[in-house]
Amino acid sequence: MPRLKAAIDIDAPREHVFALAGDLRKRPEWTTFVKETTITSGDGSSPGSTDKTIAKIGPTKHKWDGTLLEFRPAEEYVRRFGGYFTGEERLTFTPNGNATRVEWKVDYTPPFGILGKFGAWFMMARIYQNEIEASLENLKAALEV
Repeated sequence: MPRLKAAIDIDAPREHVFALAGDLRKRPEWTTFVKETTITSGDGSSPGSTDKTIAKIGPTKHKWDGTLLEFRPAEEYVRRFGGYFTGEERLTFTPNGNATRVEWKVDYTPPFGILGKFGAWFMMARIYQNEIEASLENLKAALEV
């Protein structure tokens, strides 16, 4: 299972950063690969809430079903996702002086068994890592004015 991790410091209060990054419906505003997120049950900010996401990592769009596992306002959320590939992501928001450190970890299982694992090792994990890093840069640009 590939494990990806990226972090960035954003010159904004933690609550302000979380207001954008912690709202699943706003993910298309700052992520490079999430094109649409719809809350399908719950309020989108309580454990057990579910969503449907359309994401484009690489050349094609894919649908994911997500379930919010943990949600602590201005601190962290954890979401499990499944569809084209499955995994879990954790975003944490930590004070860092007057800034906020956002750390994004993703563990996922690529599709297509051993062939998918080779593809992830060879190329897909790097593409996904680049998307995460670019998304955090977008988040920083949106919040630092």
